Amino acid sequence: MSPSPPSSSSHAETLLSLKRRIAALEELNAELRTPAERKRYVLYPRTHFRPLIFNSNNQVLEGRVIRRLVCLTERVEDLVSEFDRRTTLGTTDGSDDEAFESSHTIENRRYRSYKKLVMWCPSVRMLIQSSAESSELAGMCNKLNRSADAARGDDTTSLKFAVASWLMQTSPTPNPVISNRDKSCRGFYHDTTGKLLCPVDYNWDDAVVREAIRHYHPDYRVTSYSWPSYLYRDGHYDTKNPTKGLFKGELLVKAVKHIFTSPTSAENPSASLSSCDFPKRRRTTGERRTRCDLRFALSSAGSWRIMDDDFDQEEFYHNIVDYFELCPSREATKEVENLLLWWNQQVFGRRNVSEYRPQKTERLSVVMTSTAR
Repeated sequence: MSPSPPSSSSHAETLLSLKRRIAALEELNAELRTPAERKRYVLYPRTHFRPLIFNSNNQVLEGRVIRRLVCLTERVEDLVSEFDRRTTLGTTDGSDDEAFESSHTIENRRYRSYKKLVMWCPSVRMLIQSSAESSELAGMCNKLNRSADAARGDDTTSLKFAVASWLMQTSPTPNPVISNRDKSCRGFYHDTTGKLLCPVDYNWDDAVVREAIRHYHPDYRVTSYSWPSYLYRDGHYDTKNPTKGLFKGELLVKAVKHIFTSPTSAENPSASLSSCDFPKRRRTTGERRTRCDLRFALSSAGSWRIMDDDFDQEEFYHNIVDYFELCPSREATKEVENLLLWWNQQVFGRRNVSEYRPQKTERLSVVMTSTAR
């Protein structure tokens, strides 16, 4: 059977992707020229497309979503470029995603982030589907990137103060006092934050282990290949059942509620959103990003960075995302669904269950009696 011809919409999408890739290559070529060579070339802007007008306030709001719900560090233009690359290769449909899964891990992660981007940022989807100039797309990407980074800065600053307050309310009270401004005494320099950050593969209560971690002993490296204790409920890790209690840490729930609902809801465990405030889509990706922000708040690092000594924040983030999105079996998928249900109940309350776990009505009595008539 001969393959069906491409649809007109798919053809138009491919053309737009090719135009953006050509424009990107032209810009790169222009940057590589020497100043003397640049004088010999004049690039006149094309004027046969009417420029699109987007609300800058919407771009600011959408940009703040990116670091919370889309990706940890990727730039918007890189996500769009990955979409353009796949479009020109004809691999943007779901059936071809698996072919890129094994040998193109980075590109595959980037493409999944792109799909989240166009879901949470409608203006990006509108722009890439239009015949807008590359300069217009670049301008929007810059605004979104700035807003995204600003949101991360706001979240990390807010958590820095909140985490100190939460820890000082625990019993026994941490000694010395955890300052809400100076982070230099946090991390592994303080027993309270050190225990929360300690990889579950090590025993923080062992004085020898504590000293080995603090002195960077090669046998006790702290890397993204181990889950920190704060991810587990009560910090307990079961070697026979390593998923038990994972991503159910009390401090983690507080951090998510602090960022995604309100600081007040984090202080009140029974607080939840009313049905009118409940978002229509689950924001589980943001909860994963918050796990990285919480680690930074507990650490002694003065500013956010991808590499914190031997610990790779970006790899840590991808390990969490892959746990939720790349389930190796049906049992693992069911386990993740139950975990997401638990999270939605913790953040949004049990009364709103119909919003995030719609009831399967096709086998219930009303539908069955209607079918039987």
